[in-house]
Formats: sequence, structure tokens, C-alpha cells
Amino acid sequence: MRLLADCGNSTIKLAVAHEGGVWMSERLSPTEEALDGFFKPHAATVSEAAVLPGALSTATVLDAWWARVAQGRSVRRLGQAGLPLPDLGQYPQCGADRVVAGLVACTQERKSLVVIDAGTATTLSAWIFHPEEAHLERTVRFAGGLILPGARSCIAGLAAQAPTLPLVEPLGPSASARQFSTTSAIAAAMGIGYGPMVAACLLKLERETGVHDWLATGGNCGLLIDSLVVPRLSYRPTLVLEGLEMLCRHVDQQR
Repeated sequence: MRLLADCGNSTIKLAVAHEGGVWMSERLSPTEEALDGFFKPHAATVSEAAVLPGALSTATVLDAWWARVAQGRSVRRLGQAGLPLPDLGQYPQCGADRVVAGLVACTQERKSLVVIDAGTATTLSAWIFHPEEAHLERTVRFAGGLILPGARSCIAGLAAQAPTLPLVEPLGPSASARQFSTTSAIAAAMGIGYGPMVAACLLKLERETGVHDWLATGGNCGLLIDSLVVPRLSYRPTLVLEGLEMLCRHVDQQR
């Protein structure tokens, strides 16, 4: 079994994979105590770890934790020699999570897709699938995309620019626009406005790329589902980890 880790901006997502299947995934706070809690039941059967470094702060926590618990087990980091990031035509600073999600999504679904990842940032990435290509890196090509702040990031940015305003949790899209406090006015506006903001960007990206199918992932997809921007059945919570596992198996098969 392989331990998979996706180091996001505010959380670390862990999962265990066996024979290509990803299961027992959990989104954790970036603390060694939380990582221990997930890992201990699987420690005896995990043979190695594969890490998508992502954000530096959470990756640093993950590295320190793995050094303590690994007991000689190896680790592969995406973007390094043992697990190179595939070139799908993405621009140099494009997030590795977007790349592996696009690769596995199109490969599994056998079609071109827009992948929506609603995390701290909300990314929309269009990928063109070429089933006639035999080489893995040529089957999926990047067709461009957009990056928006996540719902909570919008609120945090507002509070940072106007410190007298509170940090609040967004309400749902059915919240009333007739609010009578600053706190509820911010929470309702974000709940009402986040989905349509993403929908407008998605519509323009679809028109310009001709890609009209999509999958969604990320811990903040609930608002997009509640806003009817994406259907619940399009939500794939482990998509990035599935991509990481797919690359590990691909590299192993090439050896």
C-alpha cells in the first residue's frame, strides 16, 4: 500500500492506495498529531509515500512528520526525479495539483473536461483529450483556465483590506439579501455570489475551448453544488490523489 499526500494551502489530504485504487482519504489540519491519527491504523501495511508538495508551509509539516514515522520507508515527491511532473502543455507556474487532476480526469472519463478545484483558490482548467495518442503525456493537453479566490478567501481578503470587518463563514445561496448586520450581510453575499461568479467564468471558458463537460473537486465544492453550478455526481473528492497514484503506477511500469 502507498500513502498519498496532497499538501494544500490550508489542509493536508491523506489517503492510502492499493493496486491503483484510492481509499480511506481524509482532509486534515496540518499538524503532526492529525497526521498520526490517520496513519497509525495503516502503518504496518504502507510501504512508501508519494507527496504532492503544493504549499510550502504544509509540505514542511508533512516532511518533518514523515521523517519521524517513516522508519526507512521511501518517499517520492512530485516534480522530482523519481516522480516527474508530466508536460501537458501547461504554463511553467501552473499548479501540479491542476495537472495531475486534469490528467487522471480525462484519462478515466475518456473525454475532454474542465476540472474545477474549489479549495483556498478556485481553479478552472480546461483539458483536451486525444484518445488516438499512445504516449500518456500526449493524450491530455492544457487548453487554458482561470483562477478565482475561494469563498472563504474572498471573505479573508475583505477583512484584510478592511480590518474593521469580521471574518465570517459564508451562508448558502438561498440566504436572504435583506440582511441587518455587517456579519450576516457579508456571509449572505458570499453565499449568494460565489456560485454565480464561478458559473460566469465556467461559461466563458466553455465557449472559448469548446469543452462542455466537467468534474469538480476540492473541499469547498459544497457551495458550488448548492448553487447548482455543478451537479453532485460530478464531485470527485479524491481526484488529485487519484492523479498522484496514477503517475506513481505509470512510472513504475516504465522501469
